[in-house]
Amino acid sequence: PNPNPNPNPNPNPNPNPNQVTDTVERLCGRPATSVEQFVNEHASEFLPTSYRRLLGRAAGSFGEGAEVVTQPIAVELEALGEGELLIKVLVAGVNGGADTFSVTRAAPDAKDLKLGAEGIGMVVACGGGADVAHFAVGQRVLFLGGGYSEYVRLGAKACFAPPPAAAATTAAGDPAELVALRISGLTAATALGRTATIRKDDVVVVTACCGATGSFAVQEAVARGATVVGTVGSDEKAAAARALGVTRVVNYKAEKLGAVLAAEFPKGVAVAYEGVGGALLKDVVDNLADDGSILLVGSISQYPHNAEPEPHGIEGVADAMDIFRAGETVDLGKGRSIVGNVWGDAFGALEPDGQRTLTAIRDNVYERHGRGELTALVDDVRPGAPRFVGVEQAEAAVAHMLAGRNVGKVVVRVAWRMRSPL
Repeated sequence: PNPNPNPNPNPNPNPNPNQVTDTVERLCGRPATSVEQFVNEHASEFLPTSYRRLLGRAAGSFGEGAEVVTQPIAVELEALGEGELLIKVLVAGVNGGADTFSVTRAAPDAKDLKLGAEGIGMVVACGGGADVAHFAVGQRVLFLGGGYSEYVRLGAKACFAPPPAAAATTAAGDPAELVALRISGLTAATALGRTATIRKDDVVVVTACCGATGSFAVQEAVARGATVVGTVGSDEKAAAARALGVTRVVNYKAEKLGAVLAAEFPKGVAVAYEGVGGALLKDVVDNLADDGSILLVGSISQYPHNAEPEPHGIEGVADAMDIFRAGETVDLGKGRSIVGNVWGDAFGALEPDGQRTLTAIRDNVYERHGRGELTALVDDVRPGAPRFVGVEQAEAAVAHMLAGRNVGKVVVRVAWRMRSPL
């Protein structure tokens, strides 16, 4: 019999397995490299032979037009051209309206549409040229276009590395939060920080105030000293709205927004951030103060998933989605207006230092989030428990968002707890 049933084969065990030693550097003349770091730095050598992506075709709904296909990764590597990056997608953002319209408004013969609006991922290969010079293999980047894919090849101009404060947050926290900022947060910051003017004590209405962009709009209005009235459809969302700083929460299933505004805010609404349309839009118009403005960020009550789209019933005013798509401004009289282009001049404007205004707003949004000044709500089952995993669940994620079940930004965790970083 063995007198020592648990012999220690290592005569000099390291009492702290997480301790970093300098043994490799002393023996090899270079610092130790972790397996993950090595794989990241040699990404193209560890790529799979194939990957899955969601491609679309013209159809009457997102679910009808989207299909998961498997493609060889070699095709993407061979096609990688100057100014392009190949990115492994970690998290894709869900934008119910944009996702739906990408197939419902496509040309009749459209096919192989790259679906998904925005995401965050890791660079696994770089093409040549000046545009990719400031990107590196292994680097995390945010991007626009083709998010519902395990890998996506994009022009470097559609990608950017998070600012230092945001990058630190990404390393320590949830990258899905940075995805929420990319479109949803930027839209709110531009609309309520540049396009509209909010003054202290103004009454600001935010419909769907616990949605992806609505949750950011609440914070933008609160930061400027406004009194925020927010609409929700459940008790869970009401609690989240109060946590964001909403002064008066209106559950539209139990109360009528118009009656609340008329009784409790008789001076009228100065600014509304409106993405629902229908009766809620009319309630805001009926209670809009002189010189007040309504910023249209969509009209979910009229999206194709509705069996019977809800008209707003405002006399003399065109369909809300027509105003939104055309980016028009509708004059309601007495200085009041409905603004279909919430971005204003931000796309073409420049800052005094020559930087694009939209880029400056974007970077400021990420920096504020990195400093803890801006909360990004992510709609998961609970912290650390993803609701939608894998590109095949994008359809369910879009349906979830369109049904109004989400609290915060809906995301698809394309890569979740994978054994290899690639």
